[in-house]
Amino acid sequence: MGWTITEDPAAYMRAAGEFLHSDPIRNTVLITVPDRLLRQGLTIFGDAAPHFGWWTTTGGAVTAAFFRTPPFGIVVSPLPSESVAPLVRDYSALDPALSAVSGPADSAHAVAELWARTHGTAITSTRADRLYRLGDLVPPDPAPPGIGRLATDRDRDLAIDWLLEFTRDIGDPPPAHPDRMIDERLTRGGLTLWEVDGAPVSMAGTGAPVAGTIRIGPVFTPKPLRGKGFAAAATTHACRAALATRATDIMLFADLANRTSTALYQRLGFRPVGDYSICHLA
Repeated sequence: MGWTITEDPAAYMRAAGEFLHSDPIRNTVLITVPDRLLRQGLTIFGDAAPHFGWWTTTGGAVTAAFFRTPPFGIVVSPLPSESVAPLVRDYSALDPALSAVSGPADSAHAVAELWARTHGTAITSTRADRLYRLGDLVPPDPAPPGIGRLATDRDRDLAIDWLLEFTRDIGDPPPAHPDRMIDERLTRGGLTLWEVDGAPVSMAGTGAPVAGTIRIGPVFTPKPLRGKGFAAAATTHACRAALATRATDIMLFADLANRTSTALYQRLGFRPVGDYSICHLA
């Protein structure tokens, strides 16, 4: 019984894939990020080597997993209680400077609290997110002015700027290679823009399909243009594009502190799946 940790996402998926794919909705981040790393390269999120781990019981079953792509924190699956202390111990030996822990709320808090006690640090802030799954799509009525379209290469610079603004808004570290992240979405038609009179006013991304699922995000509207329904329209257009791929499940995360966005997504037909937390450490 214990954790196995590797820098190889392919080995991680071979070992933990069956466990993760047993619930691809709740494990959405744990399967989609390794998929991106395998397609785009291990440094897409940052220049330091990523880590992947899985917990094996005495009977040989994998029942938990995590990954980390520095400078971001650890992302965990639901964790058996007996796996928390070994995770803190084993990962501390690799890197004692951990910035955050995220995942299902109970598991994320358990790891973050033990990490803080072990290292004499503190949880400086916590963001509570909720994972939503689309039921029946309900477009905004009345719809705002404008039309939706897929972003193209001519939108590249704007999309990069908006991605960086989005990460600042949610308090995440800036991605190491935002240009590569946007280029990947442009290549496969994974970025929607809502525009009014020929000018983009909002964007919504769609992740690549993995295990029949697609996650919406980022969704971003510049501050001067918020409150006009543009994000709802862009998200609806992105959902329709995702549905056209015959994905079985479409999900997104929303910050529970942002009542506007959580209410918006529920009006569009998204239904709660579970609560997640991001605990920042210092």
